[in-house]
Amino acid sequence: MVIAIIAILAAMLLPALAKAKAKAQGIGCLNNLKQLQLCWFMYAHDNNDKLVPNGDGATYTGWIGGQFAVNPRDGTNVNLLKPPSGLLWNYNQSLGIYKCPADQSVAKSGNLVLGPRVRSISLNGNMNGNSWYTDQTIRTYFTFRKLSQILRPPPSQAFVFLDENPSTLDDGYFLVVFDTIIWGNDPGIYHNGACGFSFADGHSELHRWRDARTTPVLKLGQLLPLNVNVAGDRDVLWMAQHAAGVATYP
Repeated sequence: MVIAIIAILAAMLLPALAKAKAKAQGIGCLNNLKQLQLCWFMYAHDNNDKLVPNGDGATYTGWIGGQFAVNPRDGTNVNLLKPPSGLLWNYNQSLGIYKCPADQSVAKSGNLVLGPRVRSISLNGNMNGNSWYTDQTIRTYFTFRKLSQILRPPPSQAFVFLDENPSTLDDGYFLVVFDTIIWGNDPGIYHNGACGFSFADGHSELHRWRDARTTPVLKLGQLLPLNVNVAGDRDVLWMAQHAAGVATYP
């Protein structure tokens, strides 16, 4: 009888404990994003309003270095967050702020597990991005090079850092595609269907996805990329609007 009562109480308490843990992880995620956002501001203030470089992995210097897809060991290399690769490190020398507390992903080389990834956060590619896609779209859509250029969308709506889905996490450049209605890189869904974002006015928030297709897809315990066949997906449009001021698609 006593064992049965304990089992019933445990079953009642576990959902509440899970909710409390998820809430704590969400608070920790927002705090990490705010800390990185402060570093991003300080870099611009120290460099004549210029935003920190945001590369696509072709070079190993920017706000961080590394390219997980090319070299899986980059995912566990803390030195890629530090100078000379990582240009924000000197403003806050805490490893923890580069990773969402809810992220449990690991770096793998084939079937070999290399260890937990040291980073889960990426930077909006339209914030001083440098990639093949930036070159294609720079004449049509905004790529902000200076802090003072962030006018549309306004700073309160222009996202800077975010949680990236582990299925696409590679370099520090988060790709938002504008010319077709698909995901470039996939946003995170760590917080009960929400993703952590920081914005160019300094605030951070958890944004809950609204389209049913922006949901985690599990196969053998691994997150798969989001559905790319997403005509009319409100979440893809939201990302475009908050990345570079795109109101509608061409």
